[in-house]
Amino acid sequence: MDKIKVLLLAMTGFGNNALETLLKMRSVEVVGVIIPKGRRHFFPYYKCEQLQDNVKNIGMPMFEVDTLWDKKIKEKIRRMSPDLIVVATFSKIIPKDVISIPRFGVINIHPSLLPKYRGATPTVWALINGEGETGVTAHFIEDEKIDSGRIISQSKLKIRPSDTDGRLRHKLSMLSKKVLKKAISLVLAKDKKYFSPQNETYAASYPKRTIKDAEIDMNRSFEEIWNRIRAVTPYPGARLRCNGREYVVDKISRIKKGFIGRNVRVIGSDIICKTKSCLFKFRISKNSIK
Repeated sequence: MDKIKVLLLAMTGFGNNALETLLKMRSVEVVGVIIPKGRRHFFPYYKCEQLQDNVKNIGMPMFEVDTLWDKKIKEKIRRMSPDLIVVATFSKIIPKDVISIPRFGVINIHPSLLPKYRGATPTVWALINGEGETGVTAHFIEDEKIDSGRIISQSKLKIRPSDTDGRLRHKLSMLSKKVLKKAISLVLAKDKKYFSPQNETYAASYPKRTIKDAEIDMNRSFEEIWNRIRAVTPYPGARLRCNGREYVVDKISRIKKGFIGRNVRVIGSDIICKTKSCLFKFRISKNSIK
């Protein structure tokens, strides 16, 4: 069987694992990698090298783009004549005339169990909402709607109470290798019975996480506050404002007994806050704002 030409559209993290998976597949020839411009130092979640450096070390064609709507970019993609485009956490909308180029279509790797948690930061919202499981979905991109195409393959992952956004992203990124490999095998087999339309009854889209979503509301329950801290660790970090200052905190615990004499008190690397039912102790992060 002749190798199929695959073009990868990706960013650091999921993109590194997607590239590794594609390079190991005998049926695949990676013809190039497209990366959003200006995203080099925006990945505190992953300990791997920047995808740009990864691709350069391999010696593979790569270009960084502001948009895929540019005629010159579209022409470059056409000249590469990919049979399949794989997308792994790519931050740009893909136009219809790019989607129509590869004969096998465009596959997206999304870190949630679609149709739940569509959108740019699904791990954040899964943690904020206290979900017990999530997963990775490989689906077709068939139009310019976000995360709505037919599902090719899925794999579930249990969310542990100790999981932060960083840990969860890493686990899902590793899981995505298996999901991508299976998805490509199914697409090449051309067996459409495995491709399932998403059930819109269960569809839920979430906005991109903003710095406002990192703010702690002391009127919330212990569990809700803990989930929010997990959801924004390691980046941008949960924000707690007290005594006229803003702190980044990365842990919370209950103190059932104690007396601090005021609503809030900073003791070393801890912040003790009084609530109606008990005392909360927050640990100030090393990345706290001075």
